Amino acid sequence: MIKKGRRLVKDILFVSKITNVNRKKRIIIFAVLLSQISAITDILIIIFFSILITDDFPSYLQQFDVYFDRYKFIIPVIVVLRFYFQYLQGIILKRLELNISLNLRGYLFKEVFEKRNYSVSDAYFFVNVLSGHIAFFYTNVASLLNGLFQMSAYLAYLIITDSRTLLTFVIGIIILFYPVRTLIKKARESMHEVYNYSVKLNDEIQRIVENMFLIKILKKDNEEISNFHDTVYDLNKSELRNFRLGLINSQLPGFITMFIFSSILVVSNFARTITLDFVGVTLRLFQAFATLTGSFNRMINSSVHIENFYKMEQNKNVINKENFVINDVEEKHEIRFENVTFKYINDDTVLFENLSFEFNKNEHIIISGPNGSGKSTLLGLMSGVFYPNSGKVFSNSNKMGYIGPTPLIFTDTLKTNVMYGNDKKIGDDVIIEKLKLFDTFKEEKNYDLERLISNTSLSSGQMQKIAFVRALLSDVKILFLDESTANLDDESRTKIFDVLRNQKITIINSTHEPDQFKNVDSHFKIELQDEKRYLVLSK
Repeated sequence: MIKKGRRLVKDILFVSKITNVNRKKRIIIFAVLLSQISAITDILIIIFFSILITDDFPSYLQQFDVYFDRYKFIIPVIVVLRFYFQYLQGIILKRLELNISLNLRGYLFKEVFEKRNYSVSDAYFFVNVLSGHIAFFYTNVASLLNGLFQMSAYLAYLIITDSRTLLTFVIGIIILFYPVRTLIKKARESMHEVYNYSVKLNDEIQRIVENMFLIKILKKDNEEISNFHDTVYDLNKSELRNFRLGLINSQLPGFITMFIFSSILVVSNFARTITLDFVGVTLRLFQAFATLTGSFNRMINSSVHIENFYKMEQNKNVINKENFVINDVEEKHEIRFENVTFKYINDDTVLFENLSFEFNKNEHIIISGPNGSGKSTLLGLMSGVFYPNSGKVFSNSNKMGYIGPTPLIFTDTLKTNVMYGNDKKIGDDVIIEKLKLFDTFKEEKNYDLERLISNTSLSSGQMQKIAFVRALLSDVKILFLDESTANLDDESRTKIFDVLRNQKITIINSTHEPDQFKNVDSHFKIELQDEKRYLVLSK
């Protein structure tokens, strides 16, 4: 437990540094102060109610006896104040959590873009999922501090009024220690299991959806449904186990402390002499202790995710910008690789090793290979989206364009979408000319550039054509295509490449269907041999 405590302190300091929590010290101190005030008002309420019910003043308050009847009207005021302090503290802690989440998301977003060499799944995890877990972690830090300071206030009162409290509390801690320790361990294991099953299920869904037509044609749908059911069943079973552990974890501290307290009262015959305020404050003490242990437990579980954060920070200086070079002199080659080796951050699998090749300028080049062979990664290396771990990538131009299988379309005007990423002043007549060149809207004679469009108001073919228009208006010299014509019919595909042939640009086209393209200058295949990928010129 001590070891875990030290680790949590390390995690807290680490997260505080990254999220600029140190600048929020005053807010945290104020929240802690409110917890103390809330505990004090709580004690006062218990004392007042004890006096009202028993009509007996505690010995240590005898001197205030004469003032009680005169000022007992303040009891409702104290109740209101306690409610207000708790409300205010909750708001402050929530704002702190949201602020941490905001700072962290911004930090992680910047890190992902600057480091470059993150896979899409890792980038999504860091920016969206991980930030939420860490914000939750720090919320429980605040909750732990809250429980700790409230507990100290209750404990101080009880020790002053009745020394038997210390014995009660020590016994409670001793009995809680080992069950909580065991449950924390099992809960961590369960969380890892749920996470692994969730990843497996997401991969399964993606694979089935992407290959739905093939599955139906081959009549493998019943088999796939059965496999999917088994995966969901395993996940549900794991989640139920995790829920059970969480439920026990949340209830056990309160149960044990209450059981110990009631047992001590009975066995030691304390009930004959004990006061009502002692009972009330002791119950509050154990509630605060249960809150503290619950927060500690949740922090331990959340720290699993902070391990991933540490991994990200370990790669903080892994940028390798110098391995991607824009040539200052003209060469006949548009793109050149020299002994390029690459792997994603947080992944030990080397995708490309000592890869060397050259692509000529103003040619249409096809790169083919099966799904998962690394075609998109290769385009990322060529365009400078990813940096090689070693070796060099040389490019003759930094004026690049990219069109993927699902073009980026905003819910905005047609003109805004077409001009995305373009700082040049281009007349509406030029934009319309390019749109008509690709037959973007066949049924229309007049193109309204201010019309509102979205990815739901356009066909997949229209979205693709808008993406091609966007690229041409940007005067790109190198155009990267990643399955960009998969949703187009033969007529539209032919039309697009007829237009592109009249442009002095280099086209690097990644596809798993190279037979759809004619009149290309070169065709390279990604081949896998002995778990290594090779780029081979197809004859």
